[in-house]
Amino acid sequence: MKFTKPPLNIFKMEKAKILIVDDLAENLYSLEHIIEKEDREIITATSGNEALKLARLHEFALVITDVQMPEMNGFEFIEIFRGRKNTKNVPVIFATAINKEKEYVIKGYSEGAVDYLYKPLDPSIVSAKVDIFVTLYNQKRTLQLQYEELDALNQLKNKFLGMAAHDIRNPLAIIEFYSKSLIGELKPILKDPAKIQELENIFVSTKFAQNLVNDFLDISKIESGTIELEEEMVDVTQFIETSIQFSQVFADKKNIKLVGEIEVGNLRTALDKNKMNQVLNNLITNAIKFSHEGTSVYLKTIQKEGYLHISVQDEGQGIPESEMSHLFDPFTKTSVKSTAGEKSTGLGLMIVKKIVDSHDGEINVTSEVGKGSCFNIEIPIKVLKEPLEPVSNLIKSFEAEKNDKKLNIVVVDDDILMRTLSEVVFNKIGGNITMLEDGADLLEQVEAIGPDLVFTDINMPGVNGYDLTKEMRNKGIDIPIFGLTGFIDDEVQNLSKKSGMDGIYEKPPVENLLKNLISEIYEERLG
Repeated sequence: MKFTKPPLNIFKMEKAKILIVDDLAENLYSLEHIIEKEDREIITATSGNEALKLARLHEFALVITDVQMPEMNGFEFIEIFRGRKNTKNVPVIFATAINKEKEYVIKGYSEGAVDYLYKPLDPSIVSAKVDIFVTLYNQKRTLQLQYEELDALNQLKNKFLGMAAHDIRNPLAIIEFYSKSLIGELKPILKDPAKIQELENIFVSTKFAQNLVNDFLDISKIESGTIELEEEMVDVTQFIETSIQFSQVFADKKNIKLVGEIEVGNLRTALDKNKMNQVLNNLITNAIKFSHEGTSVYLKTIQKEGYLHISVQDEGQGIPESEMSHLFDPFTKTSVKSTAGEKSTGLGLMIVKKIVDSHDGEINVTSEVGKGSCFNIEIPIKVLKEPLEPVSNLIKSFEAEKNDKKLNIVVVDDDILMRTLSEVVFNKIGGNITMLEDGADLLEQVEAIGPDLVFTDINMPGVNGYDLTKEMRNKGIDIPIFGLTGFIDDEVQNLSKKSGMDGIYEKPPVENLLKNLISEIYEERLG
């Protein structure tokens, strides 16, 4: 795809428009003659009502209005003019011959006038003042156009990152999967530890590259605007225990003990589970990364005064006080070194803070060099008025034809390597797996296959994932359909919902996502 830089239209700006309001034609002519220049357009009105109508049709850089007018005087005009959303910030100058007393001047300023001109007008003063307001207006419009160009470039960058992520994540996922498989299969039988170390180096480097891609994508999402949350009611105890279990494998490698102190009973609260998982995984991983072997990391959770309090405390090296204020800045790396050479992008804590902020929460840190650090999160406890049904329940909801029948699972992806990887993963989980490379293939074979569950890539030539889902819904096929992609943003979320998908997930479709989904389906059928 060719990316074209959006043009900056600074030199295509319309002339600045100035509105003059006066009931006397000779006054309009005189003032127009004084302020007219090539860079502006003068529009006149003979009454306040006419001026208000013109204000609906034009964007004005400046309004100059007489005070003494029949029907509606200048004070009445500016009160209505200032009350409108589209004109409340337009500068207004009063021109008057009689209301020069202090009380009238103060009244004018209090109504919203920015300046006064006294008749008979001094052409040099009037011209100089109008020039200033026109210059300010043009500068404002130039900045606005520059902002629009930067915003367009930022969106273009996000689109490019999304495409790049889709292409980069696939090979990284394949390298990670096979290197991990080789380590598991060969470690018990290989006698040469150097060979095992080489495989582990491949695996660790690949994970770092994946994390780097993920961090850049997260930053891209954050820069594009407020993080969109997909909240659901979450069992806090189960949620925290799962986070500990997930991180245990990393802790075991350094003989670090993960200790969960969960004192919230049966508390349930609304969270974006995926994003908050990201927060806890980041904090726990950091605690492990900067702690020595044989120490402990404590994950404490309590409920207090309407807030969920989560803390991650380590017995590591601590952070110097001089570096604490920049801890959540992007690309910040402290002077503290990881204890086993683990790498860091310097983006994780910034992402953590943005996610916590999006939950209307707060995060802070206390630390002492030589004793360790403690990251504290506070998130308001809330209940969804209409609790969102967990995605897993959507899968359970479809009717099983026979309890002993294996699920017919279809995976659609145009990338042959990703199809191969997906097939290995799904075969481990179980089911009748059909791998297809195009949406059209599934549409042609859907009756013969009789799928119970579909995972489809969204970016494919021919019939893409969105179109595939729409066609299947139009055919009355009401089964769970999930999209797979390398990058999820608001546009992808909206398109997936409009197409009729039950959810959208980032690639690669590895066991940490799929195993839970498919296992729940089997449990439902066997139960």
